[in-house]
Amino acid sequence: MINQHIEEQTIPEDKIIEIDFHDLYLKLIKHQRLLLNFVYVCVGFALLYSFIARPVYKSTARIMVEAKAPKITKVENTVFTDYADRDNYHNSQIEVLKSHAVANLVFDELGGYQPWGSLRGRGRDSGTLTKDERVNRLLKTIHINPVRMTEIIEISAEDVSRELAAKIVNSWVNAYKIFSSLDQLIQRRSELESDIDQNLKYVKEKHPIIQGLRSEIAAINVKIDGEKQNSFSANVKVLDSGQVAKNPVRPKLFSNLILALFLGAFAGIGYVFILENLDQSLKIQSEIDSFLHLTCLTTLPIYTPEKEKEVFPCALISAKDSNSMFAERFRVLRTSIIYSNPDLSKKVILVSSVGPGEGKSTVAVNLATAFAQFEGKIILIDADLRKPTLHTILNQPCEKGLTELLVSQNLDYKAYLKNSGIKNLDFISCGTIPLNPAELLGSKRLEHLISELAKNYDRIILDAPPVLAATDAVVLSTKVDTTLLILKAGSTHKQAAVRAVKLIHSVHSKILGVVLNMVKAEDNKYYQYYNYYSQNVDKKQT
Repeated sequence: MINQHIEEQTIPEDKIIEIDFHDLYLKLIKHQRLLLNFVYVCVGFALLYSFIARPVYKSTARIMVEAKAPKITKVENTVFTDYADRDNYHNSQIEVLKSHAVANLVFDELGGYQPWGSLRGRGRDSGTLTKDERVNRLLKTIHINPVRMTEIIEISAEDVSRELAAKIVNSWVNAYKIFSSLDQLIQRRSELESDIDQNLKYVKEKHPIIQGLRSEIAAINVKIDGEKQNSFSANVKVLDSGQVAKNPVRPKLFSNLILALFLGAFAGIGYVFILENLDQSLKIQSEIDSFLHLTCLTTLPIYTPEKEKEVFPCALISAKDSNSMFAERFRVLRTSIIYSNPDLSKKVILVSSVGPGEGKSTVAVNLATAFAQFEGKIILIDADLRKPTLHTILNQPCEKGLTELLVSQNLDYKAYLKNSGIKNLDFISCGTIPLNPAELLGSKRLEHLISELAKNYDRIILDAPPVLAATDAVVLSTKVDTTLLILKAGSTHKQAAVRAVKLIHSVHSKILGVVLNMVKAEDNKYYQYYNYYSQNVDKKQT
């Protein structure tokens, strides 16, 4: 049975990873303020941007570009219709609409173009931009979208001026129609303009080469202007002209706020999980069950003295203020221990922790007090022969304690008992700190002492050093019925806890369960329920 119990408690090397949605929920609740801060920041930026961004207006025109009829091929008695040329033509026209050639025509028709800033208070840029740079900026304001499964193309323009947005898109349609009819002339003019730009790097404006190129461009412009009046493209039909927009397309306050809300939530959730993964401490009860595969017998809150009550050390709360929430948690712990072994097989209990500063001595005193208030006689022994603290808590001298008792000849423990100040609770202090604590605690004399004490006491509780601080706790675990392991929420490292559990199991000792100490109130709903209940009881009593 012992081997079977140890095998059940041993932590498997390869654990099955399961998603615990309740655990995820608790993590989010724990960091809810951080999560809300992310949302607040994102929403704040969205509001700020929505109010300082310049309103942008959009105008859309729709044209239909009719391609030639598909090629029909007859092979033997089968007729094939080839739509490839038709699709290629349509795609080519879309690229023409996106070209610099069309953009240059629009630029000339508008009489130039000034880019605009994105924030209020900033007008259109008046810097020394070249024509090519302005044309490129103009192209960025245009969006060409073919309507699926049709020959219709939507042309949209955006600008901070609603009138200019409509003018740009309509000019774009006209420029495309002109280009479709006069593409050769326009192409030649573009080539000449490029030649001028290249030659100006080496010669001045009045150079004969430049003058000749400009004369040719002027002649082409005359031809284009003459043809514009009569020019038309039979395969281009304007379905809808660009209209002056009534409302801006951006910024949209409501959409920005919704987007910011989701972005803030996702960013906050992501940060919380990164934070939780970086933080390898044990923080909530579910982590004890899933990670250590041990029972969490109870959780203890961070002790905060109530202002209207007399202040006591937290180790004496069960004795001095039995109605407090802190004392109630030790009664819960006592009940868990009692019902885990109703036959009193776990009579001798060792209280230890993974590392120092996790509250093992406080738990030992309060647990002993809770048992003393409920059943028979209890004895509390300070078995921490390295850094004893129980004598300070109980206001008793440390001298003439366990060390002296173990080296005495007759193990007459009654001569070493001290008054704990708590009814039904006797106390044996540490005594003189020995040079070899582990050897002293591992001796047969301690076993004989425990046997003698068991004849006269209903529970024997030993306060031991931390498991990882020395070998004392592991040695002591072989002398008792079971061990109670204390962990500090948000401080005890997961791997350290695993190491401590493995050390105790390695000597075939039993671990009754875990007490998660110093849990924040917001991490455990029990404390909210307790406060609600206790407040209602107080109201009824008054």
